[in-house]
Amino acid sequence: MKKYIVLIALVCFSFNLFAQYKVGGKIVDQSNNQPIAFVNVGLFRAADSTFLCGAASDDKGFFRLQGVPKGEHELRISAIGYDTYKQMITVEGDMRLGLIKLNPGTLKLDEVTVVESRPLFSVEGEKTMYNTAEDPSIQTGTASDALQNAPGVEVDVEGNITLRGASSVEVWINDQPSHLTEENLKTYIQSMPANAIDRIEVITNPSARYGSDADGIINIVTNAKIQRNEFFSFGLNAATRPSFSPWLSYVYANEKLTLNLYLNGRYSYDRGTSEGIDSTFIDNDFDDSMLLSNWSNNSGHDKGDNFGGGMFGNFDYQIDSMNSINGWLGVMPNWDNSLEDEVTHREEFIHQIGAYDYTTNSTDKSMMFHGHGGLYYRHKFDNEGHQLMVSVNANGGGRSSQSNWERNYTSPIDYTRSRDVSSRSFDPSVSGEINYVRPYSRDGEISLGFTTRYSNQSSICVYDTLADGQYVNDVLRSYDYNTFTNTNQLYATWQHKWGGFTLKPGIRFENYNTGITYNPEGCYPMADTNSFNKSFFNVLPTLHLSYRTKSMHNFKASYTRRVNDPRANQLTTFYNYGEESFSCGNPELSSVYTNSIEVGWTKFFQRFGSVGLSGYYKGKSNEINSISISRYDDLYGRYVMFSQPVNLGKSHDAGLEANLMIRPSGFFNMRLYANLYDSYIEAFYHNEMVKSRMISYSVRMNLWAKVWNRLEIHAQAYYRSPTQSLFSTRQSRYGINGGLRCDFFDRKMSVFLNVQDIFNWNRWASTNNSPYYHSTNSHKMNSRSVSLGVTFRFGKMELEKQAREGGDEGGVEGGEE
Repeated sequence: MKKYIVLIALVCFSFNLFAQYKVGGKIVDQSNNQPIAFVNVGLFRAADSTFLCGAASDDKGFFRLQGVPKGEHELRISAIGYDTYKQMITVEGDMRLGLIKLNPGTLKLDEVTVVESRPLFSVEGEKTMYNTAEDPSIQTGTASDALQNAPGVEVDVEGNITLRGASSVEVWINDQPSHLTEENLKTYIQSMPANAIDRIEVITNPSARYGSDADGIINIVTNAKIQRNEFFSFGLNAATRPSFSPWLSYVYANEKLTLNLYLNGRYSYDRGTSEGIDSTFIDNDFDDSMLLSNWSNNSGHDKGDNFGGGMFGNFDYQIDSMNSINGWLGVMPNWDNSLEDEVTHREEFIHQIGAYDYTTNSTDKSMMFHGHGGLYYRHKFDNEGHQLMVSVNANGGGRSSQSNWERNYTSPIDYTRSRDVSSRSFDPSVSGEINYVRPYSRDGEISLGFTTRYSNQSSICVYDTLADGQYVNDVLRSYDYNTFTNTNQLYATWQHKWGGFTLKPGIRFENYNTGITYNPEGCYPMADTNSFNKSFFNVLPTLHLSYRTKSMHNFKASYTRRVNDPRANQLTTFYNYGEESFSCGNPELSSVYTNSIEVGWTKFFQRFGSVGLSGYYKGKSNEINSISISRYDDLYGRYVMFSQPVNLGKSHDAGLEANLMIRPSGFFNMRLYANLYDSYIEAFYHNEMVKSRMISYSVRMNLWAKVWNRLEIHAQAYYRSPTQSLFSTRQSRYGINGGLRCDFFDRKMSVFLNVQDIFNWNRWASTNNSPYYHSTNSHKMNSRSVSLGVTFRFGKMELEKQAREGGDEGGVEGGEE
């Protein structure tokens, strides 16, 4: 593996040396010859204004452009308070331009208002902001480079975005969800220039304004408009799983319209092995001990292939300076084939006493699709933030599957049991949202909003069991039902700033109604009733406070309350029978509330990076867990596992996180995260209180660097100690990942190489310690994964940055790509 990494590094280095030159100079003030620090310098191809490379002057005014190709180019230099400097140069080798003198701006004002410049990093309410426009060192990079500098945000070599190590993150663009597919989003952030971004807002504990279930939100706010652009790109990603994914993207844009079309395909193949030991216990009627009902051990293999892809399109249309509309539409089909085989030895000690040996083989073929579309309208009453936003969204998905299952007993007698299962499901939904923001002063604003959502799911499953040479319907295992869910939410937030102090309280009201209806024809639900519905009403307050000093000390404190309402399938009394177990829902379930408190301090440095310490508490009440116990059932004639969801007391995670970011420049950072937390679970289970506590910790280090203005280097090392859930523990996980990305031919081509878990250390394993059920299960597969990708780009991207002097104060909403 080291050979491949060294090889791609040498190739990247060779391409950058071939026909590449250096251009340098010193920038000074025309009036006094004093050097001007941190000035943006860009080089553009004269023929078509394509951006070639850029840099920023150092604290003595010197700059150096590297990797400059031969030919006619235009040098552009811009600095606040000076006229833009332009010069045509002919590059035939390394060039020294000497002194470049900038003229102070000729605009004279009778009265000058001094506006305090924004700090590079700051905390405001629930947002941690990276003011990209204030960072000269990143202006020549891409949006992906800028995201690498946002606090807590990491972008791996393939373009996947995580926030504080969690992948459950939503990316918003200009205060609205991006509605981009995963691959489309990667193309967006790797193509968009960083100088088109005003700021990046990182939200780790969203307020009542955001009705999101994600762990965090990243909002990219642009400051540029696209004059004209026609951009085409395509590529291929491959991995050793193996998997292959070709894709292509087309963008057209002008001052009014942005059109984005995206198409991709995907094929993957997986295989693995598993093994486990299970023991089932029941109460002893004579004392408080437990009796062993049965135990088994098993080992198996699984493999499968998956075909899929998607077609996606969206548009942005700027009706006028105050009105804009955005629409999106996407369809994603998927086909999946899987095969599993398992060898089992089981011993029964109470009913059907004896030893049983059998093999189980199954195949499953399924077809799935998902489609979504919507419209978003924004009206700005002024350029001070007073605006109204309305959106409608529709989603729909379906699945059709066919599976064959066969079990061959070899002991104590030869016997074969077979079944054929077909199922279909469809789940459409529609939602609408209105948001209104009204600033009442320069330092305060009020936000109001309403969201409604309706979803429906229909599902049919037919079991046919082989008997006397022909398949006969198994009415006990077949089912046919419809569910619905209707959610209405109303929120209000208020934010006010007093100097460096920001206060933002909020509240969200939710009315949640869900229900289910069974069709008794062709199935035997074994439920108390064929239909029911249940409603929940929840009040969810939030509170965010922050304070920042001029020396870039930032303090924050936040409280949020979230709710997880039970689904209709969890509430039903329908009995679902499998081959070795059965389950049902619980109509007495109540909502699960999660109360999160976070306090923290972070010190940001203009050049060094940051250091921070935070404490957090995340507590759940009425947590829903699926409890498994051993239970006798006439259908099986023995004790088998019975599962049912129940509200089980409370749990919490409370701990400390320390973080360090070393950032000497916009194109290098190293981050270290360390967590120490207490995991506590308390549940009233089977007439007794069960408590469990575990101290866990994790350490993660990330390194990212961009050298020669072309080559990105990524590295990550992590360790997480064992963790727990109710009656279950997971083993520790650790690994080292690394990758390279390199651009060629003025970014017309990019190549990446990524290696996950370089030393192949990881394996999934869990242990269940229920009083009635003990198990240890593991799944082993090749955890090392090597992925490669290549991207080709055609066309030009001409983004004009809005001037801070004389331009639109609010800017114009940026387009895609």
